[in-house]
Amino acid sequence: MSPSPRQLLRRLNDGLVGTAFERGLARAGGDPRDGFLFFWNRGLGDVTLALVPLFARIRQRVPGARITVVTRPELDEPFRLTDVDDVRVIAGLARDARITEQDLRSACGLDPGRFGVIFLDPDPTRWLHGIRGEIVPALRWDPAWDALADKAVPEAPGRTLIGAHVSSETMAHYSYVKDWPAQRWRALLERVTGSEGIRWVLFGLRPEPAFDLPHVTDLRGRTGFLEAMSIVKNRCRALLGPDSGILNTAYFLGVPFPIVLLSLWSDPRQGILQQGCPSPNPQLRHVPIIGRDEDVRNIGVDEVESALRRALQR
Repeated sequence: MSPSPRQLLRRLNDGLVGTAFERGLARAGGDPRDGFLFFWNRGLGDVTLALVPLFARIRQRVPGARITVVTRPELDEPFRLTDVDDVRVIAGLARDARITEQDLRSACGLDPGRFGVIFLDPDPTRWLHGIRGEIVPALRWDPAWDALADKAVPEAPGRTLIGAHVSSETMAHYSYVKDWPAQRWRALLERVTGSEGIRWVLFGLRPEPAFDLPHVTDLRGRTGFLEAMSIVKNRCRALLGPDSGILNTAYFLGVPFPIVLLSLWSDPRQGILQQGCPSPNPQLRHVPIIGRDEDVRNIGVDEVESALRRALQR
């Protein structure tokens, strides 16, 4: 898609005076206050794809900087996979709501004067233009989190566990279809069954639509984010899903563990395909499946089943 005249004008301006992020980095170099503050109340996926590279830039350019993030409660755990120094949450904060510097005092107990640079409305898509992919957005993993998988999915030798994130919670924010149709998920689950030693585990926010099959463990709405990622890391041989925060996190988790990611796409100019970075996990294999005419609904069950079976054989 070609950039709009407004985007072209912004890029010209950024080239002349630098982006707000670059100007903030320049100011921080001469400011005795070492704090950067980000307010983030948008999607989970961009925590990894957009903010982590910005945090890495700060670490490179401003040694010793402290990074604080203010966000909504559901993003608290995802931010703990990053290398920020402090995460503050605002209870009851609705997605996409804005805040002011005064809100930092009243809702979080933070003094804006502590911070040399404050970004209350970050624009990472604009700030990363032309440099996206230069920094692999590797996420940290605390080994203590491995035990989180035990509660929901105890180890079961001889059983192959396949994870599925059947719908993207942010699909309503896009102008195209991101999710594979529910009836095709059901058909795939019915074909790849427990008789083969397979068990499926479903991830997501809500258990809708229902997939009441005997070889399916539905954890949608029943786990925290870190628990879900622990299950993916420690139990799943493969993970299937659309472009989403779950997929991004699994791909960029910066520890070695064997897994195959099968991703289902409409627009290949989004997400980890847009990022263009290898995974920091050398044991990860990624198999993207892009729908004909860039429509995920044109991906057939046979195609996904064949790709999954090939992955399991390898």
